[in-house]
Amino acid sequence: MRTLEDEITVAIAVDLAILKPHQRLSFAGLDQYRRVVEVRGVPELAAKIAESFAPYAVFDGDQVLRYPAIAPFIAQTLYAIPIELRRGACDRDRQKACDARDRMARLISSLLLGRYRFEALKHVGASCHANWDAAFEARFGKTSG
Repeated sequence: MRTLEDEITVAIAVDLAILKPHQRLSFAGLDQYRRVVEVRGVPELAAKIAESFAPYAVFDGDQVLRYPAIAPFIAQTLYAIPIELRRGACDRDRQKACDARDRMARLISSLLLGRYRFEALKHVGASCHANWDAAFEARFGKTSG
């Protein structure tokens, strides 16, 4: 059986793996010719990763948050990833790139789990419930995020 940490790590790894090449290069601070440029696209990537946590209730202490509320923390975490590791995820060698993405995913998930507590929402995902917001508020009450 997979643990919650494994599920979160895999969700982040998938998000990093399916990035379009130009998004991956801009996050690594490289242009199309692999020259060093300014890092771009971090907030968009953070929002995309945060969307992976839609089927979870995210707790910050006793306060329950929806997934968009953790995007700023994910953005901070993405900026904190060493540039060498980001550029490793753009390596032409697929195995090296995959290893770098997996290391980034483990780093991001460990920081997320150190800050927040995740609880899976059973049968209350956006894809399987007609009114997800009402179901979320019925289970957890009024929240921020």
